[in-house]
Amino acid sequence: MIRNKVQESGVVTIDLINFCNSEKRKSVDLKDWLDDGFVIKEASFKKRLKSMDLNLFKDTIVNIFCSSDAIIPTWAYLLLQAKIHTITKDVFFGDNSECELYIFQKNIQSLKLEAYKNKTVFIKSCQNKLLPVAAFSIISRALLPHVKGLFYGEPCSSVPLIKN
Repeated sequence: MIRNKVQESGVVTIDLINFCNSEKRKSVDLKDWLDDGFVIKEASFKKRLKSMDLNLFKDTIVNIFCSSDAIIPTWAYLLLQAKIHTITKDVFFGDNSECELYIFQKNIQSLKLEAYKNKTVFIKSCQNKLLPVAAFSIISRALLPHVKGLFYGEPCSSVPLIKN
């Protein structure tokens, strides 16, 4: 009989991909809403809001940002959010990578940290464009006070982060 020594050792592996969200995304770049390429005017902004196809945002996670150097008034973000919030899954103000980090952080909050108390934990992740590198910082910060050992990688090939 072949023994699985890793399984017998009681180590726990957390795959960060499980905390990514694969729901549909939609980005709104307010650069496309600028008048004369550099300013948002309230009247034209509200007119565009009224004519917007809301079906584009149905059941999506929406991030609102501006890729130009224009100064966007906060009310523009808020008006757009108020218009679409009832049909979206979530709305976030920030670029794509900031939005992915926001989603990851929300999902990590569901982690029951007491389940990792005094355990040896391996943080595993395959390459995934939805997984921001800062996700490793978030999960580590959450686990460090609770675990006996924290490693990056898998039990067969890992980098020790802490050993208590």
